[in-house]
Amino acid sequence: MLKERIVECLKKNEVVHEEFKVGVSFGHFLVEREGLKAVPFDGENGIESLLEYLTRGDWEGLYEGDALIGAYKDNATVLVQAGGQIELQVAKTTSLKEIDKAYLDFLHTLGSELEARNQLLLSVGYQPASSVDEIEVVPMAKAQLMAEALKDDKAALQTLKCTAKTVVTLDYAHSDDLEKKYRVAHILAPVFAAVFDNVPVVDGADYEGFAAGINLHDAMKTALSKVENIMSGHSFKYAQYANIVAAAPAIAVEEGETIVATDKTNEEVYDDVNVTDDQIAGILDMMMTEVKLTANGLELHSVDALPYPLNMAYVAMVKGLMYNIDHLNALHEFATGLSVEMQEKLRPGIIAEGMEGKINEGTIRDVARDLYFMSTPPLPEDEQHYTQPMDVIIFKDVCPKNITKRQMAAMQGK
Repeated sequence: MLKERIVECLKKNEVVHEEFKVGVSFGHFLVEREGLKAVPFDGENGIESLLEYLTRGDWEGLYEGDALIGAYKDNATVLVQAGGQIELQVAKTTSLKEIDKAYLDFLHTLGSELEARNQLLLSVGYQPASSVDEIEVVPMAKAQLMAEALKDDKAALQTLKCTAKTVVTLDYAHSDDLEKKYRVAHILAPVFAAVFDNVPVVDGADYEGFAAGINLHDAMKTALSKVENIMSGHSFKYAQYANIVAAAPAIAVEEGETIVATDKTNEEVYDDVNVTDDQIAGILDMMMTEVKLTANGLELHSVDALPYPLNMAYVAMVKGLMYNIDHLNALHEFATGLSVEMQEKLRPGIIAEGMEGKINEGTIRDVARDLYFMSTPPLPEDEQHYTQPMDVIIFKDVCPKNITKRQMAAMQGK
């Protein structure tokens, strides 16, 4: 029963190609300007009070119990994540300009208040100064139960509490289209992570490798992060993803008006239950895969939080690649044509060498250059400029994390 309900949910996401939209979640950390330490949830100048500042204007508050955990306005929703990450979620739209405007309006709304608090809203992939042990979990039941369940899985706990992402949400037309996009996204996930690498520091120490988020993901033990057999010759459609979700740990289960911990799988908890649409959405959202299917669409989770306008460049690149049928077919042929040996070497190579990691006869930089040239022409003429910030990465050997590192040092007078 549960697997069938998951399939139903995924099928409801189907959209005809002409109506495809893009949604985005922009991750941030709220930190003190001096020292860049994480701002706690509670307190006079805590995260909750910043959300309360939004509700004094024309934002409506979102609550869990008595805790203010988010706010929404028009097409934008601000939500706090487990480690206090502040996400701006922009609803799916056909227009990159709408996403751009929503993001800039959000920054403008908070600008003077952050200045008065002597705080910064940083777009970086990992907490810049506070370690995983210093980060408190926000007062949200599922977040706290997740943190408890993952306490012995260091990489998963770091991912939950200390990472921030730029998440792009895509539509798909049918199960075959989903399979194609999932496989392409799976192969491109580490490539995108290398291009937009924005983690200079992990737990207060300089991170000497590349693509720290990919490294953390591969080190996770939890079944919530595992999706197997994507690139094999077997099908990977709704039913295959439903099987994976059903076998994953449930961790947090609703019992009346409370949420309790469980060590059972989703299938063990829900298979004989009349599961609601909201419960299915919650089950799907608990997964920690880099490419994730939710009640909102196909989500790409491999890229770090990025500063503006680089974040918009990534969104534009994904739109230009994934929504052009010819490009999607070409990328699918490329992805499925990689040898098993190359697939196994791809991620370790990126972690060790970044853009100079090897793929087939070339490097990640070569692939990134091809993706850049492919992604721009399919975009509407008034959106093509959004990919331009990638020039310095592709052609001038600039890594976002090195720029971020210099900026953070300047903030602290180093």
